[in-house]
Amino acid sequence: MLISGPRQPGNDIDVYLAPLIEDLKMLWEEGVECLDGSREETFTLRALLLWTINDFPAYGNLSGYSVKGYFACPICGENTCSKRLEHGRKICYMGHRRFLPQAHRFRKQKKAFNGEAEHVRAPKPLSDVMHIEKNVCESLIGTLLNIPGKTKDGENARLDMVAMGIRESLKPVSEEGKRNFLPAACYTLSRSEKKQFCSTLAGVKVPTGYSSNIKSLVQMKDLKLINLKSHDCHTLMQQLLPVAIRGVLPKEVRNTIIRLCYFFNSICSKIIDPSKLQQLQDEVVVTLCLLEKYFPPAFFDVMVHLTVHLPREIKFCGPVWLRWMYSMERYMKILKGYVRNRHRPEGCIIECYIAEEAVEFCSEYLANARTIGVPKGIEERIESRSGFKVIPIDYKTLCEAHYYVLQNTTVVDPYMSRPENTISQQIRWFAHEPKREVLSYSGYGIGGYYYNTSDHDSRSTTQNSGVMVEAESLHMSTAKDKNPIYANMLYYGVIEDIWELNYT
Repeated sequence: MLISGPRQPGNDIDVYLAPLIEDLKMLWEEGVECLDGSREETFTLRALLLWTINDFPAYGNLSGYSVKGYFACPICGENTCSKRLEHGRKICYMGHRRFLPQAHRFRKQKKAFNGEAEHVRAPKPLSDVMHIEKNVCESLIGTLLNIPGKTKDGENARLDMVAMGIRESLKPVSEEGKRNFLPAACYTLSRSEKKQFCSTLAGVKVPTGYSSNIKSLVQMKDLKLINLKSHDCHTLMQQLLPVAIRGVLPKEVRNTIIRLCYFFNSICSKIIDPSKLQQLQDEVVVTLCLLEKYFPPAFFDVMVHLTVHLPREIKFCGPVWLRWMYSMERYMKILKGYVRNRHRPEGCIIECYIAEEAVEFCSEYLANARTIGVPKGIEERIESRSGFKVIPIDYKTLCEAHYYVLQNTTVVDPYMSRPENTISQQIRWFAHEPKREVLSYSGYGIGGYYYNTSDHDSRSTTQNSGVMVEAESLHMSTAKDKNPIYANMLYYGVIEDIWELNYT
């Protein structure tokens, strides 16, 4: 077992992988004799390593490819468009206009980009989405909020733009006896806008299990976001960032960032239409070109550049959610929790893993036993209730609730269209109407979901009171429309109370 840290193998990982490679060769060429317990016969077992899942730095260590320097992109190779910034002392990866059609108007624009027209064609293709999304999110938020150590803007970034002959109006202004003043750029937020941005994120409530508590990541005093994990960045880029930046940026900059968020949302969908991958490719190229028009060159590190190759990766490897590393990182957190002696982390992990496996194995042979120290399954946590009380209701309200049950119960549907000769016991219960006293809950779990009342959510850091109903309704174009049509429509609401009707 290898533990990451200052003394991790790095590029010498091939030394540790040599025994594994020998075993894989043996498993593929010769195989291992195994016993089939159901058939009570032996067979030759063979194994094949299809792919590995790793972040971008580990990709370089594992493959031997240099993921730094002028040719850091493994797809573009020697055709990577890179430039070393004289003042920022880092390499930026711009030139995304190469991926546009030859007749695109962006190719001829000079001042908005690097001061030159673009005539080069896209290179022929010779990456881990989760970490690309995380790095892009951190760069965006760090630059918008001007977080020290995270922002891609600064005096050196402005001097690099002056050296490239672009956006000279943003060059630092020198004043005698004072620090250099940086003019506001189109992506610069004022203090009031930063406060609005952070207040929006601090006030967000999401359903249980959707993400971590976003409020705990926001520091209103310093107006910045801290301790962002990979899944926090995923949630921000997918849903929350487009909401938070509304009204705090110029329209063109805001729309560009939202386009980038929609791109990540599209490629992370569970269902992707292969015929739309080329459209996604064209959209992300235009989005990156728009980012080049508004953001400084220092913003474009290799992780931002790699987004242009993600649609191609999906075309060859399939949906992203089948390959990202969230499950691995969550399990790494579990393994870290096993460590009690930091001087011998490997031994702690192995000892705790074996102990937990033994407990789970023994629990399978004990009927109705609850394991000790093993978390409850999601089904056990969801199928529960809270805030129980009995309340009387008036007859009119009871009839409305009873009618709603009849309209939304499948066993009643056959009796709605035509009478049945046989009547089930459940229909007989419905015929007698429910009791006047109903059971009221503040929380109720059913069908794999857990719901709360709005009053309960007002005292919680999460919100599970929102509901959606798809219903058929009459649609008219105008008040004088003589040809109305029936169509399904979505209705949104909030749960005020949860009732359980008793028909017994």
